[in-house]
Amino acid sequence: MNQKIKILLEDDNEIKGNGSGHPLYRQYLPTKRYLEILKKHEIKSTFYVDMAHYLFLINNESIKDFKFQANTIEETIKMLADNGMDVQIHLHSQWIGAEIKDNEIYVTDKWNIGQLSPEEQRKLFENSYDALVKILSYKLEKLILNSYKAGSWGLQPFETLYDVFIKHGVKLVMGPIQNLKISKLSVDYTGLHSNYFPYYASKEDIRKIDDKKNIVVLPMTPTYLNWLDFLRYMFEIKFLNKLKKTNNLDISNLPKEMKILKPLEGKDRLSFGLKPFKTHLKINAQRFWYLKNTFERSYKFIKRSNSDYKLMVIETHTKDFIDNINDIDKFFEYLKNEYNDIEFVTSTDLVREIELNKLKPIND
Repeated sequence: MNQKIKILLEDDNEIKGNGSGHPLYRQYLPTKRYLEILKKHEIKSTFYVDMAHYLFLINNESIKDFKFQANTIEETIKMLADNGMDVQIHLHSQWIGAEIKDNEIYVTDKWNIGQLSPEEQRKLFENSYDALVKILSYKLEKLILNSYKAGSWGLQPFETLYDVFIKHGVKLVMGPIQNLKISKLSVDYTGLHSNYFPYYASKEDIRKIDDKKNIVVLPMTPTYLNWLDFLRYMFEIKFLNKLKKTNNLDISNLPKEMKILKPLEGKDRLSFGLKPFKTHLKINAQRFWYLKNTFERSYKFIKRSNSDYKLMVIETHTKDFIDNINDIDKFFEYLKNEYNDIEFVTSTDLVREIELNKLKPIND
């Protein structure tokens, strides 16, 4: 009997990093349609909701339609919970210190929470934790906040966050990607202990392991594009997408400073080998062929691994599900028909498996 490969399907539920977009169009409506697809294929997912943005809206609810936007995020969270999905915390630290000038939002360039002061980190997480608990209080008997997904993959330095996570019962953390370096955000995962398997992280250096079994880091699953894929992908995003000229109803008059704000610059690097574009497994605005090809490569990689527990992570961003929702439906249909040895799990499922010693993160 083939061993099941567990797939953690996780969604970063948020608007765009530069502060543009509206929760109705980037969160509630695409999430509602996405939930229909997940239910159709009997797939469960974990949704990490950006509570930093929510707190910004609450603190400025008298401006524009911010109160409505905050209510929209609340309704999105409740919709997820009512549909049996796992809801956890996601934070984009650029909302700390964000300003409103001439009726427009100006986020900061600190997209890695580790760039905030220790006190700012603690306060942001605790306020976000309390806000999410309050929103889900009507389902308190089923509420388990035990996981965290880093905004912009940033978790360095780790010392303050390590203590904050332990205090609030967070046991599983995602974000690190093997060899990811983003200079502007002081993110450097060169030498990450594992590029795919969970490990107990050291408080002093999240890239290293620790024999203290406190916080488990689950790296994002690696994949790649070959040259044919890469050229096709670039043709689609640079040429075909411009021809279609999708009108984003929720984005207009973006301030020049936000248009040129690029803290993630340098994240993606092209090499000249057989794997020119190395990345992690994800579903954003890509087409079916991209989703299929990258999944197959990750699947084969995990299948061949020596790990007793086979595990993959697929990162999703509902904010980008504008033109490719049918491709996503087709992709899940493909997975269900072609792979009889996969099983979708949530972060809470994985924490439970760790507690039962079925999933044994690396610690030595």
